[in-house]
Amino acid sequence: MTTVTMLNPTHARNAHHTALAVLRTAICLVATTAAIGRAHAALDIVVPAYFYPGNNSPWGPMTAAADEVAITAIMNPGNGPGNAIDSNYVAAVNAFRAAGGRVIGYVYSSYGSRPLAQVTADVDKYAAWYGIDGIFVDEMANNGPAQKLNYYRDIYNHVKGIDPNWEVMGNPGTNTIEQYLLWPTADRFMVHENVGASYPDYVPSAWNAEYDSQRFVHLIHTEASAVTMEERLQLAITRNTGGIYVTNDVMNNPWDTLPSYWQAEVAAVAQINAALLAGDFNDNGTVDAADLAQWKGKFGTASASKFHGDSDGDGDVDGNDFLQWQRQAGQTSLPAAAAAAVIPEPSSAVLVLLTALALCRQR
Repeated sequence: MTTVTMLNPTHARNAHHTALAVLRTAICLVATTAAIGRAHAALDIVVPAYFYPGNNSPWGPMTAAADEVAITAIMNPGNGPGNAIDSNYVAAVNAFRAAGGRVIGYVYSSYGSRPLAQVTADVDKYAAWYGIDGIFVDEMANNGPAQKLNYYRDIYNHVKGIDPNWEVMGNPGTNTIEQYLLWPTADRFMVHENVGASYPDYVPSAWNAEYDSQRFVHLIHTEASAVTMEERLQLAITRNTGGIYVTNDVMNNPWDTLPSYWQAEVAAVAQINAALLAGDFNDNGTVDAADLAQWKGKFGTASASKFHGDSDGDGDVDGNDFLQWQRQAGQTSLPAAAAAAVIPEPSSAVLVLLTALALCRQR
């Protein structure tokens, strides 16, 4: 004979409510933790590749790492594009880009005093000779008057006239004024270029915190230790920096080779980025065409989340989010097998998200 124990209805209701409360709290905590973890976009390594692409060149290990982390290489054949196309550079640039890297071409501006026509002529040479992704404007001024701002805006407009998808990176090498971003004069700014010993005391301009981290790049040289290199990477994240490069190369030219701890730096950045893939809108562990489709479908949406295509957390699905997707395209935060095994399909993710939102609102 089976004995059935009847539960007091009041106790049953209390147990049910307690279980729901625990579930709501757990889901809300998970949702909150996930949101905090996505606050900073992934790092990319910005390498001043001022070394010739010959036999046993640093272009080799740099290219080998391009499928592990996002890398932007600044090519500089001869203080600019040089006087003629170089077949070794053509091969190196093509191989690096095929591996997943991005290349931008070096031009100098003498802090606004170089004739504009000379700068744009160098830009045109890069466009004619090499398949690249943008232009790096060195020796950029970091103050007014409007004449200087207009000079750099003219360079910016010339580059965008060649290809609107090309990136313009400006290098004042130190903090700059916000007008340079607003004018605009560049898409990204190299606002720190100095020895590693000075980096802990470096203070970014307060206005930097109001913009996406991918707007800012820090270069650190004469950093002898791989241990302190990793500390500099972590510090860069706290300073809202999306582009970083740390090397133990020294003056007078700290950019003429890769650091001896290059592989350790690549591994450290990859580890940091594993939790920071802002362009992975469907959270399947890879930034791919499905994420781009997700962004396209929600372009223009306000009060959006990362799932809608908002990579920088500003609530809007816009062009900045596309740039983030573009920089991270092809990157993965998990081994392929693990990603396939543990990441839910987008439809399941939607259900989880909706459930979390509903439960959080009911609390």
